[in-house]
Amino acid sequence: MLSISRRATLSAFALLVLAACGNANGDDASHGGAVRNAETGLPDIVLGDPDAPVTLVEYASITCPACYGFHQTVMPTLREDYVETGKVKFIFREYPTAPHNVAIAGFALARCAGPDEYYNVLDDLFDNQPGILAAARNGTVISALQAVGERHGISGEKAFNDCIDNSAIREDIADVILSGDEYNVSSTPTLILQGHKLENSIQSRTPEGLSELIDLELAALGVEVSEPEPAVEETPETPATDGGVDSPSEQE
Repeated sequence: MLSISRRATLSAFALLVLAACGNANGDDASHGGAVRNAETGLPDIVLGDPDAPVTLVEYASITCPACYGFHQTVMPTLREDYVETGKVKFIFREYPTAPHNVAIAGFALARCAGPDEYYNVLDDLFDNQPGILAAARNGTVISALQAVGERHGISGEKAFNDCIDNSAIREDIADVILSGDEYNVSSTPTLILQGHKLENSIQSRTPEGLSELIDLELAALGVEVSEPEPAVEETPETPATDGGVDSPSEQE
């Protein structure tokens, strides 16, 4: 159970999210076509097979350096070995960190791009995080984010502004923030594996460590875990003589 002060802080922050991208213009148009989870009511967007036996949820921010590290080093293995093989469904939940207005604007772009493009936008934002944060410091972040939007079908200044000013999106993000209450989310990235918060952040932030944790869950469900193929050592080839050069014994 979270303390009252923490609940109040989360609630207040969720309300701030509603205004973080600027004044709402009353346009509550489509917010990415997200499908709301029947149990939580949250607009989860699933990466992978929705019927995969194991569920991994990540609370993270596109402006969080530790999240950048996770997405650069761990996500490639997670996708290739578990998501693309139908063993794990991955769900990203937006949990903005400073600068919050930049994080929320980036999350808005991902939702405006639609479910099919959502994770591609997140990948783009994480890949370009250093440049986006630098742009935030020098006052050119709008141009940097507009460039991301352009690459994913959000073309033109009006479409960009309509997206980041969309109050429905900010309300969704506020809901996501408050959903972290259940898991006592206090830092990013926070991983929830099969409904349980992974407390050992060091293990879960390496490809090998997270793989081990996922394999334990798969084994408990009776899902076969494929062992990595042993490396095959190549035998160095013996250089062949072409007959045009005498061997040392023939030279003697």
